[in-house]
Amino acid sequence: MPSEKSAPRTTLGRYILRGELGRGAMSVIHRGYDPRIRRILAIKTLREEYAQREECRYRFLSEARAAGTLTHPGIITIFDVGDTNGVPFIAMELLEGPTLESFVERAGRLPLRTVLRIAIQIADALDYAHRQGVVHQDIKPENIAVTSDSGNVKVMDFGIAQLRADAGAREQAGEAVAGTPHYMSPEQIRGGEIDGRSDLYALGVLLYWLLAGHTPFRTSNVHELLKKILREPAPPLKPQDPATPDALVDLVRTLLAKDPAERYQSGAELIEDLRRIDDTVAERERAWSGRRIIPIRVRWTAVMSALVAITVALGLGVVYHKQNEAMTNVAFDYGLTLTRVLAVESAEDLLLNDAIAIQALVDKMALNREIVHLSISDREGRVVASSDAHLTGAAGLAPAPGRHLLRRDGQDVYAADDGRGGSHFLFDTPIQYQQHELGRLRVGLSTAAQAAANRTTLAAMSAVLLVILVTVFIGAYALSRRLAIPIEILRRALGRIAQGRLDSRIRLQRNDEFERLFAAYNTMADSLEARMFDSHSAKRNQVARSDVPAPPATRMMDVPPAPQRYSEPRG
Repeated sequence: MPSEKSAPRTTLGRYILRGELGRGAMSVIHRGYDPRIRRILAIKTLREEYAQREECRYRFLSEARAAGTLTHPGIITIFDVGDTNGVPFIAMELLEGPTLESFVERAGRLPLRTVLRIAIQIADALDYAHRQGVVHQDIKPENIAVTSDSGNVKVMDFGIAQLRADAGAREQAGEAVAGTPHYMSPEQIRGGEIDGRSDLYALGVLLYWLLAGHTPFRTSNVHELLKKILREPAPPLKPQDPATPDALVDLVRTLLAKDPAERYQSGAELIEDLRRIDDTVAERERAWSGRRIIPIRVRWTAVMSALVAITVALGLGVVYHKQNEAMTNVAFDYGLTLTRVLAVESAEDLLLNDAIAIQALVDKMALNREIVHLSISDREGRVVASSDAHLTGAAGLAPAPGRHLLRRDGQDVYAADDGRGGSHFLFDTPIQYQQHELGRLRVGLSTAAQAAANRTTLAAMSAVLLVILVTVFIGAYALSRRLAIPIEILRRALGRIAQGRLDSRIRLQRNDEFERLFAAYNTMADSLEARMFDSHSAKRNQVARSDVPAPPATRMMDVPPAPQRYSEPRG
């Protein structure tokens, strides 16, 4: 038949047990209540199979009493140690926060300064314990309690770590000690002399885990793991955060040295370097040099200038195109009108076959600098007169060269090249007399004036664009600098909060959205300061209650209970 389980305890000495908080390989932790001082606490007892062994009880109580002498803000407080009916127990401070392992699982990769903050607190707690002659011997994430989201921690499980490791190693060589062996120093594995430097090795493994996301030697086989710790150098640390300083990587490598003499020799020595690294990281954050950034005044100025440049360039481009189109139409109208007038003037002379009069007209018009070519041909296509002497008398007029641009009332306009790098408009107009075509007139008008006007317009528009850009750049830069000032004020104020100066407030008055932001900051600072005050008050009251003995009237065993008063029931 299966053995019956003993009924769960409800009391242990004067303490009232209110359920289990957790169960480990060798111990059970209960939520307890001390009626004498009305305090909730945690009570740790040995599991039944270990409590029956005299050496386990002695080791549990003697080492717990040694840990009970430690009074440090980074170490869990032990209030009482005792043995009741063969059950050894430790009454200690009840921590409601998660372990470091659970905290990292929930929060993910911690910020670099939070990692440094945690390491400094653990090193400080270990330095104090080592100076009191107490070595923890089981530093690992499960034995670090996180008491606030900002990274405040306390070291737990002083006194029984060696017992847990030894007993587990003797009991099984595998899963029973999986977890603890990763943090064991080489001298601890060899069973050699242990001192505070062994705890610093474990702290190095913990730092490696916080920075890289895993312990140095990743294997599930305990024997293989212990061989690696003893014989192989720790793999190079590759932090998840690329901004991790090389000095911190070197610090972890020093902590993981095989030879204790090559490690930091004390927690105080380690803290000095950790604080120096933390100051460097803090200064880097204050200077905004943690990563390369483009200042907002430069970025906003560049964006505003680019938007204005694109907008103005598009607008000026449309204006330039419309102006060029209008000037071209004016040139067409002028050329068509001129050729029509010349065709009328030369019609009678062409009808009378008066070549001299026609040539005189051509020579007269060729004096106009805008006319680059002028020729008149008869009905058969023979050139009667031309501004180019070698064309006069040619048997036939060549087809109009160039790209056809326009046809209006029988007149054609072409874009032609003069062969010397210049261009002109060529107007081809019929010469008529009483609705009969007598020949054709060709006039080439230079586009130099139009091109000069376009260049002048383009230069003027470019100057306007440049002036607008300079004005916008200066204005945007000035405005963004004014915007950067309240941002810098808020950044510095948050930095003071991060340093613990909760009395910091922003007094600057503004009439914009920053007024609301400053007010929200001040409200946050008020709330944090009030919470800190309440926390300190609660701790002082708790200490006062734990240090001051209960008044005689509250001692249940010494004073008889007060007489009960009864009132007669009303009829």
